[in-house]
Amino acid sequence: MKLTVITICLNNVDELRRTVQSVTTQTPCDFEYVVVDGGSTDGCRELIASTSGITRWVSEPDTGIYNAMNKGVGLARGEYVLFLNSGDTLAAPDVLAHAVPRLGEADLYTGHYLECHHGKTQLRQSPNRLTARFLLEGTLMHQATFIRAALLREMPYNEKNKIVSDWEFFIRQWLLGHCSYALLDMVVSVFYVGGISTNKKTVIQGEAERQAVMDNLLPRRVQEAILRSNDYAYDKNVEWKIYRALALPPLKRDLKLLRNAFSFLLRDLFNRHQK
Repeated sequence: MKLTVITICLNNVDELRRTVQSVTTQTPCDFEYVVVDGGSTDGCRELIASTSGITRWVSEPDTGIYNAMNKGVGLARGEYVLFLNSGDTLAAPDVLAHAVPRLGEADLYTGHYLECHHGKTQLRQSPNRLTARFLLEGTLMHQATFIRAALLREMPYNEKNKIVSDWEFFIRQWLLGHCSYALLDMVVSVFYVGGISTNKKTVIQGEAERQAVMDNLLPRRVQEAILRSNDYAYDKNVEWKIYRALALPPLKRDLKLLRNAFSFLLRDLFNRHQK
């Protein structure tokens, strides 16, 4: 078995139905489907039990998201796993038919994804290559990343964290380990904004967890050196300004993009001079 798609869920039957439908209607190829339910009481269990196309499933209490994801890995028989959690979907019915034959050499394969927020959809592109700075400032999206299952069996997700253990896994495996990465130049999934990691109430906790992980793995001077490097960086401020500009009417959009570009140019020239 080449691939196991894993979905975890808890008391969100409508979102689960959307996810399950997107997986079970995929063009047939070498994959299986595992669903881990945390003991839902809203109909998730009944939906799972009545759906053909789900290979294996379990419905029982868990201790959190990463405990559920580790359970999914324990049930998986595929060489690779893809976590498509409840609410998110595959981008098209033939995504897996195109992706599965390309898996085999690298440990991580990441594709692009669509981000859906308040009815607006934005294409998010994954990097051609990974850099330390990219991983320290951003992350790979697990909804679009095919992970060699053996790595997750050797190093399960850290269940002490509530939000950032998938990012911690990538840091440990790629930055400090010997894990290899390749870009799948295709759109894999649709990520619906609104999960725990995007909830405003948990953002502060997530940032604290990230910093604690980095401090545990890397001395501060190493972190600072990486962040000063010329590697590609995921600049949240730049991306947010561009995103807001693109939502404006055409003329206002163009003027706003020009103003942003000029301000970024001045900043970069100043920073270069300071170095």
